Parts: sequence; C-alpha cells; structure tokens
Amino acid sequence: MMAAGLAWVWAAVTDAPPVHTGAWPMVPGLVVAGAGLGFLVVPLVNVVLSAVPAELAGGASGIFSTAQQFGGALGAATVGTVFFDHAGSGLTDALTAAMPWVTAVFVACAVLCAGLPRRAVSFSPSGV
Repeated sequence: MMAAGLAWVWAAVTDAPPVHTGAWPMVPGLVVAGAGLGFLVVPLVNVVLSAVPAELAGGASGIFSTAQQFGGALGAATVGTVFFDHAGSGLTDALTAAMPWVTAVFVACAVLCAGLPRRAVSFSPSGV
C-alpha cells in the first residue's frame, strides 16, 4: 500500500504539466502511503513484542524502537543522497531519481512482511 501511494506521487510528479500546479496532485498518494504505514507498524509491533516474555518486554520495546529509528535515519540518508545528487538539475529530476529507490524498498518491506505470522504468537514460559 505504501509503494502504491508513492508510485502515485511519482506519477503525479513525472506526469505534471510544465506549469506549476502545486503539491495537491501528490496528496492522494501521500494519504495512501501514510495509511499503508499505519497498517504496517501496529501489526509489526504486535507480532514482534508478543513473542517476548513479559519481564523482557521493556527492553525488547526499546530495541525495537531503536532499530526503527536507525532504519528511518538510514533510509532518509540514502534517499536524501540520491535526491540531492540530482537536485542540481531540478527538484522534479531529483524526485524522479529518488522515487524508484523508495518504491523498491517499500516493495521489499511488503515481501518481508508477507513472511510474518498471520497472528501474534504468544510467549509460553514452558517453551511449548
């Protein structure tokens, strides 16, 4: 869903007329991508933390949050590098260069998420 939303943004930018139309053509794609992020994060946290014993839940939550922040920073740095490498030729060209990277990462995330369990697995202290 996130990849579809950003593909919409990409299409809105590349198919834009030569006259400036503002940011409004990108809004529907950004809404879809934002909803996709919401549909991803909540189940992911549920699946990850449900497999952790209660006494380790605080630490696991901190590690999960740290990994999430690190991934976001690494992604922003990578896409920002591609974007600003092409910014000299115009912002539309820079966005056009960066969007395939962003869309590919979101598709990879969707493939990885398909491998997650359909339901959260609760931790069993007996190991059963």
